Amino acid sequence: MQLQNITDILAAQPALELGILVGSRTNGTAGPGSDWDIALQWSRDLSFMEQLAATEQLRNSLTELLGVGECAIDLIDIPSARLTMRAVIAEEGIALKGAESLAWHRFLQRTWRELEEIYWEQIYAA
Repeated sequence: MQLQNITDILAAQPALELGILVGSRTNGTAGPGSDWDIALQWSRDLSFMEQLAATEQLRNSLTELLGVGECAIDLIDIPSARLTMRAVIAEEGIALKGAESLAWHRFLQRTWRELEEIYWEQIYAA
């Protein structure tokens, strides 16, 4: 039920392109004190300050919904995430918003392309 409520909150954010659940909540290792890790991608039309405000408003909505403190909600900015985090998002994440969107497919394509390049360099580069 919590997952559906989170999905509803994310769906109510018109400027949010992607909302991807990651971490222990996706792989079955979550315990009673586990935090919530959600990767976000906002529309590029928002300024940095608007993205920051929207992220904090979303965090407040999620803390109220889940009945947890702000420290229990980790919101990850997808565009600024490094490759390792993007690989976790791509391989283990559960798309709560944007699963069929062009933004999600572009994210996956970019991440897998960069991973393939690194693997190729490890195998064939001296």
